[in-house]
Amino acid sequence: MPLHKNEKIMKKNLLSFITVFAFAAICMNATAQKRYVDEVFTNVLKTANIEYDSNRAINIFPPNTPPIITTSLRCDIYQPEGDTAAKRPLIILASTGSYLPAIINQQPTGNKNDSSIVELANRLSKRGYVVMAVNYRLGWNPNAAAAAATEQLIKATYRAIQDVRNAIRFMRVNAGTYKIDTSKIVVGGQGTGGYVALGLAAVNSRLDIEGKLKFQRGDFSPMVNVDTLGDWNGIGGVPFFNYSGDAAVSGNAHMVFNYGGAMGDTTWMDNATLPIIGLHCPTDFFAPYKTGNVIVPTSGATVIESASGAGSVIPYANSLGINNKMNAGVYNDAISTRALSITGGIKNLYPFISSFPAEGSPWEWWDRPSVQANNTYGLGTGRNADSLAIKTNPFMSAARAKAYIDTIAQFISPRIAVQLDLLPNTSVNEVVNVSSLLGLYPNPAKENVTVSMDKGQAVISQVNVFDITGKVVLTQNAVSSHEVVLNTENFTKGIYLVNVKLANGASATKRLAIQ
Repeated sequence: MPLHKNEKIMKKNLLSFITVFAFAAICMNATAQKRYVDEVFTNVLKTANIEYDSNRAINIFPPNTPPIITTSLRCDIYQPEGDTAAKRPLIILASTGSYLPAIINQQPTGNKNDSSIVELANRLSKRGYVVMAVNYRLGWNPNAAAAAATEQLIKATYRAIQDVRNAIRFMRVNAGTYKIDTSKIVVGGQGTGGYVALGLAAVNSRLDIEGKLKFQRGDFSPMVNVDTLGDWNGIGGVPFFNYSGDAAVSGNAHMVFNYGGAMGDTTWMDNATLPIIGLHCPTDFFAPYKTGNVIVPTSGATVIESASGAGSVIPYANSLGINNKMNAGVYNDAISTRALSITGGIKNLYPFISSFPAEGSPWEWWDRPSVQANNTYGLGTGRNADSLAIKTNPFMSAARAKAYIDTIAQFISPRIAVQLDLLPNTSVNEVVNVSSLLGLYPNPAKENVTVSMDKGQAVISQVNVFDITGKVVLTQNAVSSHEVVLNTENFTKGIYLVNVKLANGASATKRLAIQ
């Protein structure tokens, strides 16, 4: 049967689409793709719900008796399928959640199974890392009086830092099983997990815990007593409140990154602080981008004053020399160039600029009908969690969130590789592939998008934009420049693929979200 005209056009467009990707794949493979910077594995093996520790926790469920319980702490481990390396660096991911279970925290997210955590874990594992997504101890009362709520929140953060230390111990003990290079361990945190990662990086003395006025009660006694709760490494304490970690096994990491969250006090930082990569939305309503108040989503109350997000932490870390090794790297990719242009030259910091004045976690997404129907904790609790979350993530979609996570992975990966010496005798500008040098800003976009190619490459000769069916929706010929602005105001919302051809015959492709 002969094809109809429309069928012929669709077939032609699909063939063009396939051809573009085949050519892009050839070009990318021809360039120097490098493990730990680029995705070099196709599939990931996930081992779920491994118990890495158990410890004493606050009982948050009525009638709250007993008030302290023993809880199992579990993780998921992601490994690149088919990897033959004898030892791989470890990245530990801590999720958001305000130290309460999802829905109870009036949010749809809050554990290792969050879509954003799973997505980033897979992207990093495809680059060659072993990734451990952890749950940590929860428990506090956000509706308590101000002073009590602050103390409970600080203790919750402290317990979570101890838990991540014990997760590191677990992986050190089991390094042979999971083929871990124990000299290369990274801790990353999203939102609430960002507080944990930054605290782990900087808190390294009893004075940090007990000697800061902002973490003391009205009678100047410490909110967190090391003798009772154990130290910042999870060692010691009264067994009723903390099961001590194994002092014979190190719980130390080698660097951290945060996307969202904040550091409780920048005076914690000194020459012993771990190197830090920071990503943050300046419009984050709950955690300050620079220095300001921490507001809890469940109540809207201020619980910590003068905390500092990435906009303050990273410049200070740079000034102390903490990030010298990372900052000595040369990052010629488009994302790094974009970051420097936004920050005015501050290295190692990526601000996500949003058109919405209260957006703080654009990398999150969830299934709205499922969340709305979740009445586990009472009628309407799921619907309430969904409605509150969408207020600060109004453009939420899986495609949009994945575009942000792609930026996170591309920004942190080369810096981790430089800091941990994962690219011996190779500079960063030698390992970025052509597609990583392609910039799309803003992304997601509305009316216009700027397509740019690193000036160290040949000029752009042609740009083609495809929709998800393979249809060419826009073509720009005879560009002959490193930058071109495309008008996208008539595009429908969704995901598109932007393919550029360079004057030297190379090609690069990147995903574009239209909102």
